[in-house]
Formats: sequence, C-alpha cells, structure tokens
Amino acid sequence: MLAHTENSTDVCATLLWEMSSRGIKSSEISNLVKDVYKLVEDGGSFTLEWINERLAERGWKYQIDDFCFELILALFENELDYSVNTHTIH
Repeated sequence: MLAHTENSTDVCATLLWEMSSRGIKSSEISNLVKDVYKLVEDGGSFTLEWINERLAERGWKYQIDDFCFELILALFENELDYSVNTHTIH
C-alpha cells in the first residue's frame, strides 16, 4: 500500500499516466475511479479480481492492475478519509 502521506496531486498524475498509457482516455478515468469507489465505499472484503468483474458488469472493458488499484485507494484514503486494511493471501 502506498504511504498515506503521498501527495494527492502526484498520485493523480501517476494514475493518469499509468491508465492513459493502457489506452484509457483521460475523460474516462474519473468515471472509472468513481465506479471503483461505489464498489468499495461500504467497506467489506473484496479482491482486485472481484472489482474487475464488477467493473466489467458495469460495461468497463478495462482491467485495473495492482499498481493502479493502490493509487486509487491512496486517493480514497487521502481525499475521502477512507480507511483501507490489506491482507495478503498465499
């Protein structure tokens, strides 16, 4: 997980760069982030695979990778005071 103290502007710039390099239009990125938030806003347990499946059900053809998901979660933590606990499963 990225440090909570990461600058949100830097996180946004990195996220924009990473996602646009994967073919996601900059105009779509904010809507994708909003949809991710709608999926996780109530908390609970979820995996990246589960999130990508739900995004596909919502019509998204893009898959979020681990790095972009960490960037999105860092934004939620920094800007929305969203708390994230992660667990590694082997």
